Amino acid sequence: MSFPVDHKEHNELFIRGKNALSVDELLSLARQESVLLVSGDGSSFVLEEADNFDREVARLLSSEKFMRFLEKRSKEKGVISIDQLAKKLGSTDA
Repeated sequence: MSFPVDHKEHNELFIRGKNALSVDELLSLARQESVLLVSGDGSSFVLEEADNFDREVARLLSSEKFMRFLEKRSKEKGVISIDQLAKKLGSTDA
């Protein structure tokens, strides 16, 4: 499969031209590197292969138990910033 491409920063692949690619062709490209898709209205999307971390994040975000855990943790008191801790300990280097 051959497409006119430009390689830009951050390993994104830019495909030039007006010919639409099939979903299978786009997936084939995304298996190799990230693909930047730009719609006619200028909206941009990145297509790339999901790794185990991406899948785990998606799974956790759909977990009611985990979301309750995060909600509970967000309401806990007593968390201080590193700057506040440094001041409390009398340090001038934060």
